[in-house]
Amino acid sequence: MSPTPPRRPDVPAGPPRWLLVMLAAGLSLLVAVVFLLVLQAVGVEAISSLGFVTVVVVAALVGGWVTRRLAPRLPDVRRPPRG
Repeated sequence: MSPTPPRRPDVPAGPPRWLLVMLAAGLSLLVAVVFLLVLQAVGVEAISSLGFVTVVVVAALVGGWVTRRLAPRLPDVRRPPRG
């Protein structure tokens, strides 16, 4: 057993996880709204509960996929070291 535990890096690479979660949630909401507006423009007056769940699941998948593609391109967040 080593006397000192391994040190965590002072500055994490990439944006914080909470930012990525919020980005994915916002993008998912945007995709869902656009999809529902397209359905309304096409002339769909109502969707079933299964259709609503489908819209939510597809929007979540698309939002997560876009976030995974954008995450490496986001700038790193620099935080001062904890004292």
